[in-house]
Amino acid sequence: MTPALLLAACAVKPPPNTPAQARIDELPMYGGMDRAAAAELQAGDKKLIADATQAFGSAEKASKAWVSQGYRFYQADQLGMAMRRFNQAWLLNPDNPEVYTGFAAVLHDQGKYCQAMSMMDQAISHDPPTFQGIYADAGRIAARCAAEDKTLPPEARVAATARSDAWYRKGEAVEPDKGYLYSSWATAYYWRGQYEEAWAMVVKARAAGGSPGPKFMDLLRARMPEPRT
Repeated sequence: MTPALLLAACAVKPPPNTPAQARIDELPMYGGMDRAAAAELQAGDKKLIADATQAFGSAEKASKAWVSQGYRFYQADQLGMAMRRFNQAWLLNPDNPEVYTGFAAVLHDQGKYCQAMSMMDQAISHDPPTFQGIYADAGRIAARCAAEDKTLPPEARVAATARSDAWYRKGEAVEPDKGYLYSSWATAYYWRGQYEEAWAMVVKARAAGGSPGPKFMDLLRARMPEPRT
């Protein structure tokens, strides 16, 4: 399961209300806590790894299975449960890039776009195989970080926008589904307020056999009528 299949549906989805204080197992990588310092947690983690490895043949295979469970919860809009599964997948194999795309997917839906961008950074740093949509999703998340986080200083906003462009260019070079990529790129331009460029990407997406979703198209038309070709 890849982020391309998931984030496409939530490009214009408003973030839900989030609790004031999340459970530690509903934060990416358990919020950075040192689980080895707590004997009970360490014992539980070791048991999870041992049992899962025995069941699936390796910790790496088990991590993939837990990621799949996490995405099933994500698709059901059970973000807390999804994050718990992604955390367990991370315990099983912290080098699994799909763990980090899972973290990013949940953070994206919580409206935490800059944190999600950081997770996509980590996913890509683990040298993932070119599975569909990773660069397109990374590019759109970076664009939303730049557009939505009002606390960012100007230089960080510029850097996030540049990162978005770089990820889209990388995706254009390596990803097979250009329809999805250009559809995603159109949404990135929308969030930047570059509506003419967004329409140009819609044209490219259609030519490649794709198209942004109808909700996004309504938003774009509200900002700028569709140009005549």
